[in-house]
Amino acid sequence: MAARLSISERLGANSFQTDKTPHLTLSDPALCTRCELKPCIRVCPAEVYHWDTDHLRINYENCLELGACRVACHQLGNGALRWEFPPGTRGVIYRYG
Repeated sequence: MAARLSISERLGANSFQTDKTPHLTLSDPALCTRCELKPCIRVCPAEVYHWDTDHLRINYENCLELGACRVACHQLGNGALRWEFPPGTRGVIYRYG
């Protein structure tokens, strides 16, 4: 019987085909500055979002395409996040479901 992989090991087996154009953008970065909860940072398991001194930094290359950040931003935040699936064959490729 094969050994069971941890969540970290499973996520580490994923691969990413990134595009030069980000699929995660902001409609107005000033909305993030005024956002008190910054829910996108809290809900993203891949730590795609980070708050730098005065702006939100987005590392779209690490996105697991769950969409939780979009829901959180529009339900609990200021609605600045624009989230789309990466084009074509780009994005995350899961090895384990």
